[in-house]
Amino acid sequence: MNFEQQKNIIKSFLTEFNSFTEKEGVNTKLIAVSKKKPLQLIEVANKLGINHFGENYPQELRDKDLDKAKKNLDLSWHFIGKLQKNKIKYVAGKAFLIHSVDTLELASNINDYCQKFSIVQRILLQVNISNDPNKSGFSKENLSKSFVAIKKFKYLQVCGFMTILDFNLDEDQTRENYKSMRELSLQFQDTDLLEISMGMSNDYKIAIQEGSTIVRVGTKIFGPR
Repeated sequence: MNFEQQKNIIKSFLTEFNSFTEKEGVNTKLIAVSKKKPLQLIEVANKLGINHFGENYPQELRDKDLDKAKKNLDLSWHFIGKLQKNKIKYVAGKAFLIHSVDTLELASNINDYCQKFSIVQRILLQVNISNDPNKSGFSKENLSKSFVAIKKFKYLQVCGFMTILDFNLDEDQTRENYKSMRELSLQFQDTDLLEISMGMSNDYKIAIQEGSTIVRVGTKIFGPR
């Protein structure tokens, strides 16, 4: 597929997305999941109005960030993959938002790294809202205690929550889990308006209807990996 064909696919999706969010009366942030996609293709999407891009692999984000700086591109990276302690250096300070902080230990490790370089890193706490044994994240039961502890870290800014569901759930199950995530997040909304990152290509409309403020869409924008 050439860039002109890709451009038409992106335009078509943006028309669909903007029409849906306008109908729902929301201002949901769109993250284009760009893992394994070349920077040239990201530039195409950026010129069409997409400003936020999600990456899953730390070294890939680092390399793309270097190329972004060389080209002086106006876009932001979001890290949405599993993050290991030894890879924090590739992400912290480069990602506008880390979506996948799934343990208190990881939050502490990110804070320790950021302290060395006087970085304040924006993060989301990943919640395993469906209690899926194959998914990582805080459980509903231990989220409150962890949230309080992480909020005390000087070099982290907790901006909200992220969740990811099994691809094979039916529409009712998906909606129920997203509704639960929204209800859970309300327990932490005090003076801050917290983000909820949930919904992907296959279910982003359901997620938006159930209160998502950020959706992470890859296939519908860039095609299959």
